[in-house]
Amino acid sequence: MSFMDQSYKVNCPVCKEPELVETELEPELSSYNCPDCDGHWIRGKEYWKWIETHRLKPAEVVHEEESLTLAEPGTPVDCPECRFRMVKYLVGRGLGFTVDHCHGCKGIWLDTNEWTALRKRNLHDDLNSIFTSFWQSGAQREVQKKRMEQIYLDRFGAEDYEEIKRIRSWLEPKTNREELIAYLIDRDPFDA
Repeated sequence: MSFMDQSYKVNCPVCKEPELVETELEPELSSYNCPDCDGHWIRGKEYWKWIETHRLKPAEVVHEEESLTLAEPGTPVDCPECRFRMVKYLVGRGLGFTVDHCHGCKGIWLDTNEWTALRKRNLHDDLNSIFTSFWQSGAQREVQKKRMEQIYLDRFGAEDYEEIKRIRSWLEPKTNREELIAYLIDRDPFDA
């Protein structure tokens, strides 16, 4: 019996009630869309087959900020196909949302606009990489960096934080940076 066979009803894993409706997400890639939350369920075997037939892999497109409204419910999501609890994977690369992945059937749940955001960045064909520990380590470092930046902004204020970042970048290539730093932190550098 196929996944979306007439006698087999699958509901949205987020909204719980609406039945998922088959749609074409990309040429030769179907997804099952929730009419209420606009989320997409992509069957694992269909995604991996689509990846294999994807011939040309354009480079990632870097955007400063994503302007799409993304729904990140934060609550656990169960797989609509096999009922396993799905694992949330950070996307990273400047995108602040997670993708839900089922370790049972390998299916993927994308909340509203997540596919669009991934597609705009040319990351839509990198979901297989997003699920790796290497990718997740990088995404975790991004999250930690953002947290630290917020701490510094709160502590120093925006103007002083920008100035100290400028000074850091000026110091970085200097061969005598330790001496320069010692001069800066010495209360009276002229007191011999």
